Amino acid sequence: MVTPMTEKQFGGPFVITGLSGAGKTVLSRSLEDIGYLCVDNIPLELVELLFETTDKDIERLAVVLDVRARGMAERFPQIFRNLKLRYPGVRLIFVEAEPEVLLRRYSVARRPHPMRDRGIEDSIVAERNSLTAVRELADLIVNTTHLSPHDLRRQVLTLGSGDADPAEALVVEVESFSYLQGVPSTASLVFDVRFLPNPYFKQELRGLAGDDQPVKDWLNGQEEVEEAVRRIVDLALFLVPRYGAELKSHITIAVGCTGGRHRSVYVAERVAEALRAHGRESVLRHRDKEQWRYS
Repeated sequence: MVTPMTEKQFGGPFVITGLSGAGKTVLSRSLEDIGYLCVDNIPLELVELLFETTDKDIERLAVVLDVRARGMAERFPQIFRNLKLRYPGVRLIFVEAEPEVLLRRYSVARRPHPMRDRGIEDSIVAERNSLTAVRELADLIVNTTHLSPHDLRRQVLTLGSGDADPAEALVVEVESFSYLQGVPSTASLVFDVRFLPNPYFKQELRGLAGDDQPVKDWLNGQEEVEEAVRRIVDLALFLVPRYGAELKSHITIAVGCTGGRHRSVYVAERVAEALRAHGRESVLRHRDKEQWRYS
């Protein structure tokens, strides 16, 4: 559950705190994926200094603090009030969950609780009690009892991405490659274009690449090339938003041919152009470009 905010709802900076095992790491990593500088578990003495030194990019800062910070329960409330005076936009997110859920998570993870001087159940109760004053300062209380990590990530990305749809934060890398050098291990989608006519067998085109105009002109003149590219582009445009809806932060579309120099380069360029034309950020890379001189 996410408690509604009465002021501007979106954007940082954020201070994330709360109960151990409740999901603070999921929150911070989700914000990191959309460009936040996330700093975890620094001494309380350095919190205000961190804000001062990050002043220029303060809206993209997220600081994670919990009972591992010495004096958290006693000193943090005043530190946060000081931050509020200097940075009115800073928001405190307090993450919690029901005790039985936290206990189950610790049982599964088999990690020690930060309060190591007692049993897990007593530690959970003691931590909750010690952070009562901190919780009362929260702009937003997130209860993760009934939230999966995926649900939590979606909520946080909505908070951190402003008015933009967090699904639009997906970065797409379009990569050409040579099958002789192997399929990229990180590829989400792989298109094998070795069925297309090969400029390599045209003597005047062999030494060129798929982004050179004579090669592009020759491939443009091949009827089956245009239809294949259209179908590949249509599929990419269909699938990419769906990866974004699943809150992927990065996917790679790999396009391969035998030498990774002509057909794959040409098709990768076309796919990247189509994505950009539809407003999707895309990065184009020709993985095996250094090998072209040998082919």
